[in-house]
Amino acid sequence: IDMLTKVAVVTGSNKGVGLAVVRALCKQWQGDVYLTARDVGRGQVAVESLALEGLKPLFHQLNINDLNSIKTAAAFFKEKYGGVDILINNAAIAFKAADTTPVAVQAEVTLRTNFFASRDVLTHFLPLIKPGGTNTPLHLKK
Repeated sequence: IDMLTKVAVVTGSNKGVGLAVVRALCKQWQGDVYLTARDVGRGQVAVESLALEGLKPLFHQLNINDLNSIKTAAAFFKEKYGGVDILINNAAIAFKAADTTPVAVQAEVTLRTNFFASRDVLTHFLPLIKPGGTNTPLHLKK
């Protein structure tokens, strides 16, 4: 267990806001930064794109809709780092306005991911948050 290296985990970070947060953390924070994605291929492409910018994020597969994936990731961070210093629970879904999926299905899928799956991540990761630190908000510059 490497208790000395600080570690940040950003869920759903192969694109969009999550990718921007990983980029900013890699530039401004001292520690290992994990980009996570449900799809390994897309996650690795995102890591490679940041590597072209001279950044060094690490990758771990994490599908927040899959309880086994959450448990596997949590076990990895507990075993490798003894916990997590920063968790940014960013993974979510949104249907496009023009999507023809019935509204009831959209509501169910959205709640399943954005509420229940996010809650599952917190259930398994909050016990891993390392104590200490200054509890100072982290303000990331663009």
